[in-house]
Amino acid sequence: MPRTSIVPRVPPAPSSILGAVIAGLALLGVVVRPWRINEAWWAAAGAAALVITGALSAHAAGTALARGLDVYLFLIGMMALAEFARVEGVFDWIASIAVRAARGSRARLLLLVYVAGIATTALLSNDATIVVLTPAAIVALARTDARPDGYVFACALVANAASFLLPIANPSNLLFFADGMPPLATWFASFGLASIASVAATYAALRLIFARDLTAPLAARHEPVPAPRPAAMAALIVTAAVLIATSSFAGRLGATAFGLGLVAVLVAMTRARTAPRAIARGIAWPIIVLTAALFVLVAALDAAGAVTLSRGLFVWAQSVTGPIAQIGVACAAALASNLVNNLPVALELGTYSGAAHPPATLSAAALVGVNVGPNFTVNGSLATLLWLAVLRRAGVRIGARRFAVVGLIATPVALIAAALLAR
Repeated sequence: MPRTSIVPRVPPAPSSILGAVIAGLALLGVVVRPWRINEAWWAAAGAAALVITGALSAHAAGTALARGLDVYLFLIGMMALAEFARVEGVFDWIASIAVRAARGSRARLLLLVYVAGIATTALLSNDATIVVLTPAAIVALARTDARPDGYVFACALVANAASFLLPIANPSNLLFFADGMPPLATWFASFGLASIASVAATYAALRLIFARDLTAPLAARHEPVPAPRPAAMAALIVTAAVLIATSSFAGRLGATAFGLGLVAVLVAMTRARTAPRAIARGIAWPIIVLTAALFVLVAALDAAGAVTLSRGLFVWAQSVTGPIAQIGVACAAALASNLVNNLPVALELGTYSGAAHPPATLSAAALVGVNVGPNFTVNGSLATLLWLAVLRRAGVRIGARRFAVVGLIATPVALIAAALLAR
């Protein structure tokens, strides 16, 4: 009988255990937000505490921060582009066109808002759909007799359902592929059909959920909204083309998006000297802080052996194989995203996937869970947390409980269908 070699398991060092505790408490603060303190400051405090207590060395923390440089540049650039579109009136103009094109049909208006959300998410990221398109839709809806509920839910749900149409559609994509984004052709081969299924299934669920609200004719007063400047529209078209071309050749999306954001600021200056200041104020800088801190927190969790959670997920899936494995991985990633938020989950699963190279279908299913899964609860992604804040500022009364009820109906079919079609 062959002799089995048994390698003793080395327990984590006390500093690693302390690091896991600090990182866990920081992530809890991100999700719960005690005393309504912004989640970014809980994450930043946790990252600082790791270094101060010696639970994570300054060198390890610096290495973790440096790993996310392309992601930070991407976020800043895409938010600058979204703000540029806002100050140029692009989204107000699109929303007014949607109301006119609805021609008295609430169902047609829902479809138009949803399509606008798909385009915004794919080309400017899901956060832009939330923080720029959603307020514009609310303003446009105020000129009609329609309740805003179904239309703002369309913005929230499509922001996640369409967030893997293109690599630039969601920051979680860059976190998952932090060590190297696949070329666009490979991306489409992996996620093309899955994205279509996710978007279609989510829209079908919206039509079902809000069917009663869509039956009556739509009454609207049409107020003229000036078209954006040709220079602004040209800048956005060129931006989209450059980002898609960069994705096609697996280029550095972060540096490209940042450079395009700077160009947009220069274009904005030709309209008003104060435009760059408005764009800079509109960028959600705490999101950059949160993302950077997450890299440090995940590094501490990995040092404590938390990567074994990811390994266990993929090992289990490989033992099951087939469609059940893909659905299981997607559902597990979705559950983790709703418990902790999808950004750290994307970073953790992507770190292990890049190092261990599990079957491509399982890695793709994991990314589906990270992107579509947050539609179950508002805690699942930053986009949905921002959505609640946008609604509160606009006086639209929709809470986390109602989002969960709608999400429970709208998400399962989209999640499972996309997981099965991901390659």
